[in-house]
Amino acid sequence: MTLSSLARYLAAHVADAPRQKIEVGALYAAAVEFDRSLATAPAARGEIRHALDELVAAGLVMFPRSLRDFDTRDEPHLPRWVRRPARERVVREKAPVRVWPAALEAAGRIAHRDEELALLDTVTAFLRDSGATRPNVPMRERSLELFGDEKRLDRLLSTRLFTSGALTLNLLRCHTVPIPFVSQWVPGIDDPKGTALLIAENHHTYTSLLEVTRHRAASGGPGRHVGYGTGGQFPSAVLSVPLLSPMPERIAYFGDVDLKGLQIPLAAHAAGSLAGLPGVVPAVPLYGLLFEMGLARPAKQVPTAVATEAAAWLGSFAAQARDALVNGVRFPQEAVGYELLMDRGERLDQV
Repeated sequence: MTLSSLARYLAAHVADAPRQKIEVGALYAAAVEFDRSLATAPAARGEIRHALDELVAAGLVMFPRSLRDFDTRDEPHLPRWVRRPARERVVREKAPVRVWPAALEAAGRIAHRDEELALLDTVTAFLRDSGATRPNVPMRERSLELFGDEKRLDRLLSTRLFTSGALTLNLLRCHTVPIPFVSQWVPGIDDPKGTALLIAENHHTYTSLLEVTRHRAASGGPGRHVGYGTGGQFPSAVLSVPLLSPMPERIAYFGDVDLKGLQIPLAAHAAGSLAGLPGVVPAVPLYGLLFEMGLARPAKQVPTAVATEAAAWLGSFAAQARDALVNGVRFPQEAVGYELLMDRGERLDQV
């Protein structure tokens, strides 16, 4: 049968997975990587389930038998994991001992599968052709050069030759590239609290924040970067902060008060801290306005323990955020819109 383009991409991810059992969370992330619109599209869950059904029909994966192993919180139901059928064991003569370059000796001791040996042959050829002296380039450029597939290295990073440290991207003279986010510098007076980067979770709020920041800066307000965090991509995109000029000394985040809207900056804070970046902190004056507006909307109730952990990031507003999540309500950031910001611009200056 002919697979859709998304199903073909997931099939390649399944084939490269180091284990037979593959968490659907990893496949969901791979699907979003293949098509960024799936990160926010309402129909994303249905498209991913359809692609998984195609893989089942093609005999490439198997679903769990028990309903307990499915996520039934929304439609359509998604399996929590899939299993790749066992590969047929091939009895082969003992392979001759291979002699690898010194840089690949550790990988050579691990590699036994045909696909692993083929990978080492490719790396050997790269090193033989003076690859070690090549410039260090973005990973997908090197992946396309070596494998004719710009995303092959993305998948190989989760296999044992890389997870063991026997192979590294540095050996292949390439590096991962953080997802960039939209950001604009608005000149203004120096902020005594330090140069700020103000991030909005949603792009409509980003537009309003940018316009009002420009208006305030023209009237003597502080200069700052204003950025759009691209929703759930911000924990990766935050690693692009060092590319900004002037370099931000503070990263303030403003998003929806719901579970996802609180988990995003938490994850971004963790990723940024590991990279030595300033902490991602709440834009407290804007969250204050959001709670003052009180435009609560219905949402799924969140268990108390989960809500408490996520809401803690909001500091002085943690209790209000926790209660909102537990009681099944959310506060969309769009309530703090252009007109309100123009009227209460001093709150924006205080961020």
